[in-house]
Amino acid sequence: MENRLPSSLHILRDDAPSPPSSISEPRSTSSPDGRDGAPLADRYNRPVRYLRLSVTDRCDLRCVYCMPEGGNPTSERAEVLSIEETVRAVAVFRRLGVQTVRITGGEPLVRRGVVEMVRGISAVGIEDVALSTNATQLAPLAAPLREAGVRRVNISLDTLRADRLLSLSRRGAREHDGMMRGIEAAVSAGFEERKLNTVLLRGLNDDEAEDIVRFAWAHGFTPRFIELMPIGEGAELFAQGRYFGNDELRLRLAHLLDESPETRRADRGPARYVAARANVAKGREIGFISAMSHNFCEGCNRVRLSAKGELRPCLASPRGVSLRDRMRGGEDDASIARAVRAALDGKEESHHFLDAGRDDHHHVTMSGIGG
Repeated sequence: MENRLPSSLHILRDDAPSPPSSISEPRSTSSPDGRDGAPLADRYNRPVRYLRLSVTDRCDLRCVYCMPEGGNPTSERAEVLSIEETVRAVAVFRRLGVQTVRITGGEPLVRRGVVEMVRGISAVGIEDVALSTNATQLAPLAAPLREAGVRRVNISLDTLRADRLLSLSRRGAREHDGMMRGIEAAVSAGFEERKLNTVLLRGLNDDEAEDIVRFAWAHGFTPRFIELMPIGEGAELFAQGRYFGNDELRLRLAHLLDESPETRRADRGPARYVAARANVAKGREIGFISAMSHNFCEGCNRVRLSAKGELRPCLASPRGVSLRDRMRGGEDDASIARAVRAALDGKEESHHFLDAGRDDHHHVTMSGIGG
């Protein structure tokens, strides 16, 4: 971890509203869900306990599976939920039974006031606050975020090579060094769980899989490999033959893996974990998120709220319901909760990635919804 960035490193900031001096308690009603406290679930009776909350659609990287070289259109200040609106929306989800909130983006750490936002989310009763980040801006924020209530952190790392970052994220040594510093800071901050997330692309970075695993283990992270999905820019990479599946990866990493059954952590996410061989890295494991090769929609427990306040029941669909417009239109929490339930009633059974004639997912921008 050489070549530290200068202390004068420019920090990209979202043009969302400046944080208020204090966060007021969200409005409440005696029965915010309108159904006498019935657990939040979709029409297939899948319980929803997990909210992925995008706080910005801006990012300081241009990852090839996420956005084009010039980036995606970003939201104007007035379009983005304020900190107070974000905390109010989370409070409604909390009353509906949501237990986990994961802060995402774009890159969430370019959002002004993100630490105060986390503090407000924790204050409404969310005990499991997690963060997904590319870590370029994490070094100065890791300790404040941990103090504000972030318990778990996932860091995206698609290459250990600064020279290769240019082809994968169209950025160079400065950003890569920022990532390495962010990883160090995450260790020092004492997050309860730390994961490294990697998307392998055939012929671009799949040769680094074992190196990334060993790097993660050496720094106290759990490595996880996320299959490329045909969402937005990812659809073009699929057409180019860049998909590298986790079944093939597991064969490649078999010498590191124990033969015990894979495990899944309830109410966390779709990852399945395989323990490392005791003589390789006792107590360590590798996670696999296999949306393409092993559809996990039957266990989906999450919804997504975009930075503009659009509720999307499924990552693979560009359709959503605006909670922002309802809040700004003066609707109370009970009405917001009913809108959430109505949106979930329209959630489909599966993502349809491989279904002929179904291409809604091609029109989803990953940076706009938070992955």
